Amino acid sequence: MNNEAIEEKDLTANQLYKIYKDEGGTLKFADWLTREKTKGIFPLNGSLNEEVQETIKKVKEKEMKKTILGFPVSTLLIAGGVIILAVVASKLIKGKK
Repeated sequence: MNNEAIEEKDLTANQLYKIYKDEGGTLKFADWLTREKTKGIFPLNGSLNEEVQETIKKVKEKEMKKTILGFPVSTLLIAGGVIILAVVASKLIKGKK
């Protein structure tokens, strides 16, 4: 029985519904899914859900870096460096004339 519970956790809602129908169930998929949700069972592929949560966590970590006025700090540093180099280069060019 324990092995069946572990296996059911890895099955998708469609696969669980097929098992339900094979066992003689008469509900339509939407009704069956609603019933499972009200029982506190939400059929979802467990490993897929874990992968989605890990991906969301990685994106949040990557995207949630420090910003100033909505711009990433690294972008502002690069843009500032380019502006400073342009000012220095223009002063050097004007000084040589």
